[in-house]
Amino acid sequence: MDRTAREPLEEYVARQERPVDPTAGPVQALAYELRKLRAEAGNPTYRTLARTAGYSATTLSEAAGGTRLPTLEVLLAYVGACGGNPDEWRRRWHEVADEQRPTDTGNVNPADGPPDEDGPLPRRWRRPALLAAVAATATAITVATAVGVARRGSPPATAPSSAPPACPRLPADATFTGTTYGAGAHVRRGASRDQPVQTTIPAGCTVGFTGFCVGEKVYDNTGGTPDVRWFTVAGGGVVSSAVVHGNPPRGLRASECPQGRPLPSTLDFSVTADRSGPLTLRATGPGLDVVGFATSPDGGSGWRQIGLVDVRDPAVGASARTDPPAGGAAVLVAAACLGGDSPTGLIRAVRSTGPGRAVPMPIDPGQQAAAAASACRYPSAG
Repeated sequence: MDRTAREPLEEYVARQERPVDPTAGPVQALAYELRKLRAEAGNPTYRTLARTAGYSATTLSEAAGGTRLPTLEVLLAYVGACGGNPDEWRRRWHEVADEQRPTDTGNVNPADGPPDEDGPLPRRWRRPALLAAVAATATAITVATAVGVARRGSPPATAPSSAPPACPRLPADATFTGTTYGAGAHVRRGASRDQPVQTTIPAGCTVGFTGFCVGEKVYDNTGGTPDVRWFTVAGGGVVSSAVVHGNPPRGLRASECPQGRPLPSTLDFSVTADRSGPLTLRATGPGLDVVGFATSPDGGSGWRQIGLVDVRDPAVGASARTDPPAGGAAVLVAAACLGGDSPTGLIRAVRSTGPGRAVPMPIDPGQQAAAAASACRYPSAG
C-alpha cells in the first residue's frame, strides 16, 4: 500500500487517540502537554512528524500515549518536529523522570527497547544491569548451542554471527572524522531518509569522511538542533550529520550528492521595534533551513549570539527577539547556517541606531567569519 493510501487511515487513528488525564500522574500530564504542543503546531499527522523527527510515526505516537515515559531523545525529536523549545522540554522530562525514578531495583520507567531508525540513543541509557543480563543470556544460549552440536555430532546450519559488526577502517583520503553513537548510523545512497540503506555503522566508531553535501533536514536527537548536512563516506553513500559527533573543518565547501541541493544564496534581513521595546529580527530567503542571529556593540568585536532558529515555513522565514541595545546603537546580523557550528558564509548586517531605526550596512570582511560563527554556534556552546 502506498503512502497516500495509508495517510487517511493514520489521520483517522490520530483522531481516535486514547484520552489522557493530565491529573492522573506525571507521565499522563507530559503526554497531555505533548499532544497540546502538536495541536499548536497545526496538528500534523505522526507520519508527517516522522519525516522530520527521525523516528517512526509509531514511536512518536507512543511518546504521547501516556502509558510510559519516552526516552529523552524521542521526546526532543517530537518537540523539535513540532517547533517546541528543546531546553524547556528537556527540563520537563527530567522533572518527570525524577518523579518516576525507582527507589529499588525495580523496573525503570523511561521507554526501553531498540531505538528507531536514525534515532540515536546515547550510551548513558544502557544500564550496566541490563547489559549484564543480556550478556548472561547470550552466554547461556551459546553454551546450550555448543552442547547441542556436540550431541548431534554435526555442525549446525549456517547462522548469523553473534559478534557485533566491526567498525570500518579509516580511509587514507579522509578529510575529517566523526564518531557514531546511539544506535549507530545508516549509510544511505542519497541525502534523504527515504533513500535505501547501504550499510549501518555501529555506535562508537570513528568514521572517516571525504566531504559533505546538503540534503534533508534531520534533528539532532540529543539536542533537538536542526541539521541539513550529510557526510560523504569513503567508498560511497552519505550519513546524516545528526547521528554523528563531529563537524567538517571550517572552510570545507559542500559538494554534490544524490538527493542533494544547493546552498542558500539569498537572505533578506529586517529589524523592527515593538512599542514595548524589544526588537524583532526576521530573515527570509529561498533555501534557508537554519538562521543564526548575533549582535555586537560596534560590529568589530564582542559578538553575542541571539539565537539559532529553525526555518519551518520558508514563506515566514526565521525570527528572533532581543532587547534594544543599552547604548542605543548596535550591529545586528543574520547568517544562513546548515546546522550548529556550520555557517554558510551568507550573512547580512544592519545597524540599529534607536527605536524603529535600522539601516543595512556592510560588515567588515575581517569580522564576517567571527559574526557568522557566533550566530550559527550551537546554543549550548559557550
